[in-house]
Amino acid sequence: MVRLLLVGIFLFIGWIPAEAGQTRSAHPRVVTLPSAAVSRIPSPNGKWTLIFECPNNCSERKLWIEENMSHTRKLVKEYERSLSISWAPNSHFFFVDDASGSTETLCYVYEPTTLRETDVSKMILASDPNAGEFLHAGHSYLNAKRWINSHELLVILEGHNDGSPPGGFTLRYHVDLSGTVRKLSQHIEP
Repeated sequence: MVRLLLVGIFLFIGWIPAEAGQTRSAHPRVVTLPSAAVSRIPSPNGKWTLIFECPNNCSERKLWIEENMSHTRKLVKEYERSLSISWAPNSHFFFVDDASGSTETLCYVYEPTTLRETDVSKMILASDPNAGEFLHAGHSYLNAKRWINSHELLVILEGHNDGSPPGGFTLRYHVDLSGTVRKLSQHIEP
């Protein structure tokens, strides 16, 4: 009975401990929202829960963070469209891919205690000034795809312009929250 309860809890938070001889993913899952009127995304260490509320047929979209011991809740931000969210493996950060419009997605990283926001596009521009033409293209989608470790993300910048250069493009980066950004690849279609 206790094992069944624990398995249910671990399935809810997206993590199952590895059995002997098995491996488990080192990367917390990425949750795409909205998926229900209320979605709860607990941190891997169990200290925090992100709560996405989307009532009235999603006419309002609010992301909250709750400290689980005190049940203290703070508003992270209100959103217009869909999001993708994932906790860092050590629970010290979470990222939000904000599909703020049909032609753009922006990526932010938050520290749960202070809600200090880091704009990933600014980190990329500081390291790769040529990325500006892609970040400001007609259709530009900057998405963190997954955590590489507790402070580094795999980030993809893709999109296209309608009828003018650059055509389609895909750039891949490793973004370390300490400020180091490394371009992995760049593909441009005419």
